[in-house]
Amino acid sequence: MYNDFWYNVLNNVDNKDSFPIDVIAKDNMYEVYANLPGFSKDEISLNFDGGYLNISAKHKAVENKEHINYVIKERSLRAKKRSIYFGDLNEDHISAKLNDGVLVVSIYLKKPEDKRVSTISIE
Repeated sequence: MYNDFWYNVLNNVDNKDSFPIDVIAKDNMYEVYANLPGFSKDEISLNFDGGYLNISAKHKAVENKEHINYVIKERSLRAKKRSIYFGDLNEDHISAKLNDGVLVVSIYLKKPEDKRVSTISIE
């Protein structure tokens, strides 16, 4: 399924404004691995809204770019973004770290609430 054409289209995987991710399910959490080479942690923003993890990255503009004499200019300052739906998760326990261009986001599942067993009397 992950190499499926429709998965790529519906999830904007091949979009220039996107980046590749892996999502791994563990016992009580998900780990998201996002390839963001060349971005510093202050150029990346994360938020969790309505069940969606939103990751965006944008390079900071170069100061005094009118005085730069480019010979080759291929790197873009275009923002990149992805949204991944997880549903109802523990928003208080989300952590992220950036290491060698790979952003790792750990999202913990909500603990199941204690279910109380109650006796129902029959009339």
